[in-house]
Amino acid sequence: MKTKNLKKVLLASVLSLGLIFFIGCKEKGDSSILKLSHNHATGYPVDIAYKKFAEIIEQKSEGKYKIQIYPSSQLGDQKASLELAKSGVIQFAHINTAVLEGFDQIYSILNLPYIYKDYEHYRRVMDSDKITEIFESTLDKGFISLIYIEGGARSIYTKPRGIKSPSDLKGLKIRVQDSPTAIEMVQLLGGTPVTLNFSEVYTSLQQGVIDGAENNMPSYVETAHCEVAKYFSLTEHTRLSDILAIGAPFWNSLTDKEKQMFRDAAKETEEFFAELWEQSENKSTQRAINEYNSTIVKSDISLFRNLMKPMHDNWANREPRFKELIDFIKSLENE
Repeated sequence: MKTKNLKKVLLASVLSLGLIFFIGCKEKGDSSILKLSHNHATGYPVDIAYKKFAEIIEQKSEGKYKIQIYPSSQLGDQKASLELAKSGVIQFAHINTAVLEGFDQIYSILNLPYIYKDYEHYRRVMDSDKITEIFESTLDKGFISLIYIEGGARSIYTKPRGIKSPSDLKGLKIRVQDSPTAIEMVQLLGGTPVTLNFSEVYTSLQQGVIDGAENNMPSYVETAHCEVAKYFSLTEHTRLSDILAIGAPFWNSLTDKEKQMFRDAAKETEEFFAELWEQSENKSTQRAINEYNSTIVKSDISLFRNLMKPMHDNWANREPRFKELIDFIKSLENE
């Protein structure tokens, strides 16, 4: 390698190490600055929720803790941010339950298609002490889940046609997250699952690499996927949550009183976001229809739900803790 090129490589390495060091260090003269990383744009409902969380923490701690937010994947994608939190470089990382399957498969149960009867059932489950136990059970893996943020009902949007029944998916390539449950779901429904980075979905739809994808309504609109996939079918197959994880190094440094303060702030943030998300969904639906001329298709959910029963049974038979959680979720179905 030429000397000039070698210098460039060394300089880039030093700058990268310097950035990580800067991010992980506490600000001069202030030991209370905490770092929070997420992958959404500034002003997106998730970003607004985390700003509210930061405000609550600063108030509850009387200024002892202040949270600095890094949006738009500035510190890396979800997995990379969680690794930074686990190592103590930052304190908080935004990650969804689909990605968390790779860290602990118990999260797969929360992602099963049609595991929730409706929105009210979902909230009963997520607000339960059982879920809190699960959220805090991964401390030995380097993190716990502190906040759940609603991701809404995920549905399928497509280019060629609307999806009223599973048979309409036959022959269609549908983008899913790199999640075992998502892949299995599309296969059971008769489609072909394709895993792609989220940033590649628009171009892949445009070029015909895929025929559709699945996500919530605000993401469908905010990413402009509605420009190239005009059919949004209300399959409402999963309700994945976004999670704010907190790294074990920081969590273990807190007193019991401080831990409870963060838990209380989490609950306040969850309630705040529930109202914010409902407004966002309604606004996005109107934009999809009025600005982008999208067609909203009413799917026959009962047909989709019936095809998922073998998948639920399969997961229940894998491990006793999976069956225990599935049984618990179903026990709250009609409360």
